[in-house]
Amino acid sequence: MNRSVLSAVVIVAGLGAWMFSGLARTDNSPLPVEKEPQAKPLMKVQVFDSRATLVSRTISVQGQVEALRRVQIKAEVDGRVEMVPVPEGARVDKNAVLIRLAEDYRPAQLQEAKARLKQRQSDLLASQKLRKRGLQAENQIVADMAEVEAARAQLAQIRYQLQHTRIRAPFSGVLNHRNVEVGDFVERGMQVVELVDDEQLVVTGQVPQTYATVLIPGQPVEVQLVTGERLEGSLKFVSATADDETRSYRAEVRLDNPEHRRLIGLSASLILPVAQLQGHRVPGSVLGLSTEGELQVKIVDKNSQVQIETVELIRTDKDGFWVSGLPANVTLISTGQHFVGAGERVEAVRPAQQQEGAVANASID
Repeated sequence: MNRSVLSAVVIVAGLGAWMFSGLARTDNSPLPVEKEPQAKPLMKVQVFDSRATLVSRTISVQGQVEALRRVQIKAEVDGRVEMVPVPEGARVDKNAVLIRLAEDYRPAQLQEAKARLKQRQSDLLASQKLRKRGLQAENQIVADMAEVEAARAQLAQIRYQLQHTRIRAPFSGVLNHRNVEVGDFVERGMQVVELVDDEQLVVTGQVPQTYATVLIPGQPVEVQLVTGERLEGSLKFVSATADDETRSYRAEVRLDNPEHRRLIGLSASLILPVAQLQGHRVPGSVLGLSTEGELQVKIVDKNSQVQIETVELIRTDKDGFWVSGLPANVTLISTGQHFVGAGERVEAVRPAQQQEGAVANASID
């Protein structure tokens, strides 16, 4: 038998065996059916609920801390410095003596002025008695009255000079600098000491003209010192006119300094509220950027689908970022937002639910 005939016989025998094996099935079990693929599980993302609150939009203005009151005290009378009872840097109360000038001849002048006044008053009284008897002219009465008034003025002048040989503090504060020492001679109008009130401070800055009209004196203002420390103050003053060169307005914020800390002269930033908006406070990890460079966040809607919302930054604080542009109540994705896209259905997990699941798994193990 040649090779071709043998190959044909083998093929026919194989086909017959295959057909016979199908006919020989005695059970009626169905042929195996391919299983349908299982649905893909939803991506889990961690979320938190946020409710909008009223928040202030702020601007930051550079400024510096100054004393509310700072005066250069000048001598009001001539004299030699006899005593300097207060050292530089000392704290003094109102009316405390800062410089004492020598009285010199002034006490004697005071006694002379008193005696002269007494004499002029006596002359006037005598003239008035004579006038009643018709023995004195009216002009002499007027002249005697003028002499009395002149004597009183001279006495007041001497008393004023004696009083101002004691140079006193006009308010409580710190004697910041003294220009004279014992033995120096000072003339009237000469600057002798500098007194600074460091219990009340002001922080000054220049506000852009676009925001000057919305500022209200008395409103709270946050002040950030160059050291990083934050203090609370109140808006004291906004100038009525803009600076000719910068077109900005001078603003002053009042700060209380009951502990008398050395803050005068420090650089500071005025964080001024300029608008009230409805906003949400979110952590920085929630924020992202669109391809156009806009801030955006991902939220989960009521259908458990991811939505992308564009937001606007209101301001920042130590706890996060305040943003606007979201509904009053919203569910924000805090973890896993980078792995899901807009329109995708997800399984939202809140921190409390996540903790409960961790406890259940630990008990099963």
